[in-house]
Amino acid sequence: MQKELLLAISDDRAASYNLRFLREVFGNFCDLKLTLFYVTPRKASWVMDKKHFVPRGDGMKEMMHHSTTKGEKALEAAKQWYHETIGCTEDNLRLKVVGCHKGTVPELIHEAREGLYDALLLGRRGYTWFEEIFENSVAHEMLLHNLDFPVWVCRRPPDNPRHDVLLCMDGSDASYRMVDHAAYMLAKEKKHTFTMFYVSKDGYNPTEANEVFAVGLEILKEHEISEERIEMKMVSARNTVKAIMKEAHEGNYSAVGVGKRGADADATTNGFFPSSVTVQLLRQLTTCALWISK
Repeated sequence: MQKELLLAISDDRAASYNLRFLREVFGNFCDLKLTLFYVTPRKASWVMDKKHFVPRGDGMKEMMHHSTTKGEKALEAAKQWYHETIGCTEDNLRLKVVGCHKGTVPELIHEAREGLYDALLLGRRGYTWFEEIFENSVAHEMLLHNLDFPVWVCRRPPDNPRHDVLLCMDGSDASYRMVDHAAYMLAKEKKHTFTMFYVSKDGYNPTEANEVFAVGLEILKEHEISEERIEMKMVSARNTVKAIMKEAHEGNYSAVGVGKRGADADATTNGFFPSSVTVQLLRQLTTCALWISK
């Protein structure tokens, strides 16, 4: 089945990271169906009509001018790289510019849901903690919504090619959904292996880890992933994030997969808030992409 992905594009150079990440990960890159999506930033000068929540007057003219200049320029640059540099035809490529009626993140979420894409891909440059206070991060804001689709946060492409996926499992439904998503996306990409990774905070506990791995194995087998492409690893550590970061760095993975909410999440939040592990990985993981499942 052809994979269909939504890529957020902006004026920021980091916006192309998602496109370059796909080129590195997928051998059949040109066969992916891609929508390059640009949301026109809202400006203070755009006076809003409260009833319809859309720009009016001079603000409307400014928005339309911005949409047909910066938006199209960013998309054209991405298309040029896709077509001229990589050599893909434009049959599987779609460009789309929308006005920011609701806000960048709500517009992305709306498109992801309406289009039934396999995943939403964001490009993100590294931030220090201090910069995060002043920078409106689309990726961070995205996690505050009740997502019903996977989100990939793509970093700057490395100098040396990476491969394989680290699947962080804690027994939560979200982590199992991530295993299923990763297997579906990369089943035919034979160069990638799947490492199921379990962090035990209570010392060496193989029984608990094996129970989690058994579920993961069944999911991978459903996608016809061969045993040669599957690894299982359990570590004992008090700090889950540090353990994941260490493994991600040493394993040279293309991506780290996590569930938005962990096994210890409060059920009353109904999937709204992300786990602290997911948030910290979003802030600290700079060497590879982060795949977040609902």
